[in-house]
Amino acid sequence: MLNRLIQTNPTLSMTRASMRMWFRDRQAIFWTFFLPLVLISIFGLLDVGAFSSVDLGVVDKANNEASRKLVGDIQGLGAFDISDTGTEADERQALLEGDRNLVLIIEPGFDDSRSQADREVTVIYNQGRQQESQSGRTIIQQILDEMTFADAGVEVRYRVDAQPVDSRNLRFIDFLMPGVVAMSIMQMGLFSVAFSFVQLKSRGILRRLLATPVNPASFLFAQVITRLTVSVIQTLVLIGLAVIAFDVQLVGNLSAVLVLAVLGGGVFVSMGFAVSGWAGSEDVAAPIANIIALPMMFLSGVFFPRDAMPKSIQLVADHLPLSYLVDAIRSVAIDGESLWSQWPDVLGLTAWVVVTFLVALRLFRWE
Repeated sequence: MLNRLIQTNPTLSMTRASMRMWFRDRQAIFWTFFLPLVLISIFGLLDVGAFSSVDLGVVDKANNEASRKLVGDIQGLGAFDISDTGTEADERQALLEGDRNLVLIIEPGFDDSRSQADREVTVIYNQGRQQESQSGRTIIQQILDEMTFADAGVEVRYRVDAQPVDSRNLRFIDFLMPGVVAMSIMQMGLFSVAFSFVQLKSRGILRRLLATPVNPASFLFAQVITRLTVSVIQTLVLIGLAVIAFDVQLVGNLSAVLVLAVLGGGVFVSMGFAVSGWAGSEDVAAPIANIIALPMMFLSGVFFPRDAMPKSIQLVADHLPLSYLVDAIRSVAIDGESLWSQWPDVLGLTAWVVVTFLVALRLFRWE
């Protein structure tokens, strides 16, 4: 029944033929999967970012001379990335979410008397980050010891009350995986469509296709379905490698990630058709595709957070189609958010689908 339906429906027949052609092209398969697999493998094996600077949250409830001196000495070392603007509840939540390695809490009355209670600070630390947490606690205790030695004639020393907590510990590979998945979807849609259709156009195949009984819309639809299907397979392979080989924490809904992969694929397939319509040859298509893809690769948060960028660049980067796709996949796959909670990113991708589709309609030519 299914075979008969495929044989009698020209669109389905063209789709099946297109799928067979693509999967028989060993070079296409190699380059579609090779680069993203290599990226994930290299960063996963090297464990980039295994030890970085120590993220410290500071909550100074005392706000007196002694507490300000302690905080100032800690800041002066330059060994910490310090956040001192949040409340205790904010900093505890940041610690639980893995955004802090330690939280230093200085209670009211710090150093008001010579009792042990008034010479104690609380350090809550992420026990899953032993190296950073131990380094941070040691440095804080050393500063407190220096304050004790400077306070001549007092036997009660300043000390740290260390309290461990279980936090969510994300590694760089956890951050990188969604970015590489999104980047692969971009490359599949943009480069695959652009180069293949420029070749078909330059050889006159598209022009001759118009003289056959085949509906041109069926041919184009088959090409789109093929690329979107490959994008879904890419996503599954890359996520599977990351989870199995490098223990990436996939806590979100995989089906939602695949929906995003299809939506993002639609954006970049449309871009590919627009490039193939504009470019008259492969020599022209290559630089145009790279001009579109390379800035997005480095500005969309694939390899590092966009928060590190200057505000002017970040304002533009936040609205790139790859940024919407990276943010949505990362939030769903790694942070466990629902698809509907990512409606701003989904809306952004939908807008880009409409824009790129209209541009592709305007630019695409059969010869």
